[in-house]
Amino acid sequence: MMRAMRIGDFEIRKEGSDTCSVIQYKGDDEDVIIPPLIGKYRPVSIASSFLRRGNRVRSISIPASVESIDDSFFPVLEKLCAVSVGKGSRSFCSVDGVLYDASLYSLLLYPAGKDTKDFIAPSRLGRVASNAFSAGVQMETFSYPQRLEEFPVLPSQCPHLRSFIPQSGSAEDGPLIHGKTLLFYPPASTAQTFSIPEGVEAIAPIPSEAFFPPALRRLFVPASLKSGLEKAVSSVQSIEVDSMSSCYRSLDGVLFSRKRALLAYPGGRKDSIYLTPDGTDRIGEGAFRFSGPKILVIGDGVTAIGADAFEGSPIEVMIIPPSVTEISVHALYGAKRLKEIHVRKASIAEMFLRGEGRDDLIRTTPSFF
Repeated sequence: MMRAMRIGDFEIRKEGSDTCSVIQYKGDDEDVIIPPLIGKYRPVSIASSFLRRGNRVRSISIPASVESIDDSFFPVLEKLCAVSVGKGSRSFCSVDGVLYDASLYSLLLYPAGKDTKDFIAPSRLGRVASNAFSAGVQMETFSYPQRLEEFPVLPSQCPHLRSFIPQSGSAEDGPLIHGKTLLFYPPASTAQTFSIPEGVEAIAPIPSEAFFPPALRRLFVPASLKSGLEKAVSSVQSIEVDSMSSCYRSLDGVLFSRKRALLAYPGGRKDSIYLTPDGTDRIGEGAFRFSGPKILVIGDGVTAIGADAFEGSPIEVMIIPPSVTEISVHALYGAKRLKEIHVRKASIAEMFLRGEGRDDLIRTTPSFF
C-alpha cells in the first residue's frame, strides 16, 4: 500500500499518477476547503479519518473530482452547518448545505449544526442513509415526497423530530409510511395513543432502540400487520390487536402470536408480578427484552424459551416449570438483574442453569402449581 504523505494542511495517499485519497485534514480552520488540486493530485475520495478534530468544523467544501466519501466520519461533526460541492460533480451535490448523491435520490448528510427546524426534501428523494442524521439534528418536521422508501435512521439520531409531512397530501401528518411499511415513528411525538393504519403489513426493523417513544401508552394494531411488531414495542404500555389478525393477538395488553407464543411484553408496562396466561406455549425470542415485571411466573404448559428472551430485563425472580424442555443457549444473555430462578429438581431448566455455570441462581423445589 502506498504510504501517506503530507501536502500543506492535508495528508493524502496516491491513488493514480495524478489522483489521491484525502486521508486527514491537519489544519485548524472551522471552514474546511478541500482544493481541486492538492499539490499535483486531484482528490477522488475522502477517508473516514479525514476529520479527527471534527467537533469544531462548521463547513466543508468538496471539489467536483471527489467520487467517494467514507461516511463513517460524519457522526463526529457536531457543529457542522453546511456541506458544499464543486460545480460539475458527477457523484454528489448539495442543496441548502445538505449533502446528496448527484441524482438527489439519496440524502447522505444533514449537518447536525444546521438550525432549520422544518425540512422540505427534494421531490426526487427516495432514501436516507443510515448515518445521515448521526449527530442528533435539530429538525422537528420532515416534509417528504411519496417515493421516499428507505429511512434506516435511529430515533436517537433525530431526537427532536415530531412529525413527517407528506408532500402529496394523500396521508396525515405523523409517522413515515411507504406503501405497506411503517418506516419510522417520530421520537419527539407526544401522542399517547396510536393506531397503525389498516393496510400496513410490516414495521421496519430498528436495531438496538425502541421504535415507538416512551410517550406512547397504547398501540392499536390492525389485522393487516404481519411482521415487525414484536421488536417495536419495547416502550409502549399496552398493545391491542384486531381480533381478525391472522398473525398476532393481545392478552391483557401483552403481545402473543396466534399460536399463543408470548412475543413481547410491553416495555412501558409496570407489574410487580406477571403470570403467563393459560395456553401460552413458549416464550419467544427477545420477549422480555428491556421489559418485564420483578417476578415472572412462567405457567405450566410453556415448553420453550427463546434466545435473548430476558436481555436487559428488570426481572429479578423467575419460576420455570418442568414443562419447559427447550431453552436457547442464549436465553439468559443480558439478564443481569436475575437473583434467583425456581426450578423443579432434576428438570431441564436445572440442568441448563448448571451447564451455564449459573448455580448461584438455582432454587429447587419438589413441585409447582
